[in-house]
Amino acid sequence: MNFKRVLSLIVYSSSFIVIFSSCHHNPLDIDVSNVKVPPVKIERMEKDMFAMSPDSVNQYTHSMVHKYGKFYLDFVTSFINDGGIMDSTYAAGLKRFVTDRDMRNTYDSCEKVYSDLSFLESGLTDAFQHFRYYFPNMPLPKVLTAMSGYNYALVYVDSTLAISLEMFLGTKYTYYTMLSFPHYKTMHMTKDYILCDAVYGWLESIVKPNEDKNDLLSQMVHEGKIMYALDAMQPKVNDTIKIHYTNKQMAWCKDNEFNMWAYIIKEKLLYTTDQSNIAKLTDDGPFTSYFNHDYSPGKTGFWLGWQIVRTYMKNNPNVTLPQLMAEKSADKILKESGYKPSK
Repeated sequence: MNFKRVLSLIVYSSSFIVIFSSCHHNPLDIDVSNVKVPPVKIERMEKDMFAMSPDSVNQYTHSMVHKYGKFYLDFVTSFINDGGIMDSTYAAGLKRFVTDRDMRNTYDSCEKVYSDLSFLESGLTDAFQHFRYYFPNMPLPKVLTAMSGYNYALVYVDSTLAISLEMFLGTKYTYYTMLSFPHYKTMHMTKDYILCDAVYGWLESIVKPNEDKNDLLSQMVHEGKIMYALDAMQPKVNDTIKIHYTNKQMAWCKDNEFNMWAYIIKEKLLYTTDQSNIAKLTDDGPFTSYFNHDYSPGKTGFWLGWQIVRTYMKNNPNVTLPQLMAEKSADKILKESGYKPSK
């Protein structure tokens, strides 16, 4: 039987979803008001860069390195020249970057949309309080904003979390169209997503794969761990924001959870190590190629991994978040989760 024909879409209204979820206590929604962390103060590296006198770049280099450390050195190496600040092309390359018309226009847009980052600072402070609650001895990152020339949204280097503001300027931002960014990406490149994406990007960088294998299940569970950690850091944020799904896409996944899982088992995909097959279930995109192209979102394999880990933690209440992160066996997590979606 054709799986795409089996899957059906039942669209639940967003109000129903909100009402339903509010009836259930979230054990991760804890009071962290007494957890002490330094209030986040975001440094604005893009401001310092675009404030440089283009003809006197070298005069600013020492202060930039002193303020931003290894991150600035890596930034220069990645986006200005391969030779770093000691290379003869450094000053000319940085001058081109900060005087480029498109980069200057983008900078002006960032200044307009993000003139005040207090919402992001308070949101990150809260997320770091949650993190410190579970991991009292782990370090917290320094946070800064930057402009990467549309190369990345988030990067974590040398204990520094950098957020590229130009990647969150709104779905219909002119340069996204000029650069042919796909709609399934730009619909989430907005101010509403910047906080959750920043926390996810940091978690993704520090939660290293420790599963014993590299099959589909291991990759699903690893992503599930990251998403569960995101649940713990952002307990009040809607799941659609966390995974970049629309309400309709989320409803489709919930309605078709049994069928997706049954398909993976039937086709013997759970333990495949064929990365091309794994990518079909885990890559971001407008849909998952194995499933209904009109309704399924991308990376449904990761969504299923998230549900496996959630079920595991629900059914094993004595397991702590650090213990979950340290568990190496994806098979153990699946088995002890008792995960069995219903029709």
